[in-house]
Amino acid sequence: MYTLITGAGAGIGKALAMECASRKMNVLLVALEGPELETTITEIKLKYNAECHGLGIDLSHPESFCKVYKWVKENNFNINILINNVGVGSKGDFDHTKTFFYEKQLQLNIHTTTMLTHLFLNDLKANAPSHIMNTGSMGGFFIIPGKTVYAASKAYVYFFSKSLRLELKPHNVIVSVLCPGGTDSNENTIAINKELKGIAKYSILMPERVAKEAIDKMLTGKARIIPGTINKIYYHISRIIPEFIQQIFVYYAFRHVDKHKY
Repeated sequence: MYTLITGAGAGIGKALAMECASRKMNVLLVALEGPELETTITEIKLKYNAECHGLGIDLSHPESFCKVYKWVKENNFNINILINNVGVGSKGDFDHTKTFFYEKQLQLNIHTTTMLTHLFLNDLKANAPSHIMNTGSMGGFFIIPGKTVYAASKAYVYFFSKSLRLELKPHNVIVSVLCPGGTDSNENTIAINKELKGIAKYSILMPERVAKEAIDKMLTGKARIIPGTINKIYYHISRIIPEFIQQIFVYYAFRHVDKHKY
């Protein structure tokens, strides 16, 4: 059996792949073609006693998810865990961002996740007990000016995952949604995270910490996975405080970030 992970070339995706391989789980990595994907595959093969295969593909292209499914079927890979991690973030006022970027963001964050899940569902049912874990975000719980489309797309992932979990419970396909806060995944996110203030600044985690907690909780069947103690506390507090107070916290956390720098 294999665990299929999208967006596995770097950041949280790579950390998830390494974490799975360290547990002797065979992994299929899907990411942009290039050195990051090849390096991740090489590291896994050198460090861990697990099979690892990769597919270099741009999942922002329409119908790319069909090529992923075809690759898996042609190679007779049996999937019992699907981790939809691919996605892209952003920071900037809605009207200052190009239309083509939003098309790409929605394709990756929503469409690809939805379609891959749909394509692999019969396989996951056949290989039950099985798991689906979709990567959402803490941002999906809040109103965040400057991250309008990103936050909305992650809200979609959250409610899609929670609803699907109930549908698939009778089939022993367990659906989890990973909701990380700020993560130092790459140079861009590190630069943005350095400008955050308040709780947001102190809740930043490394991808490896996120991945370990994510896989631990996924395998125990946890529905909502929020890595980090501060993030968990903030989520639960946010459920009981008025929305206008939430907006004050969010504004303070993000107001120092240069919206046009990244």
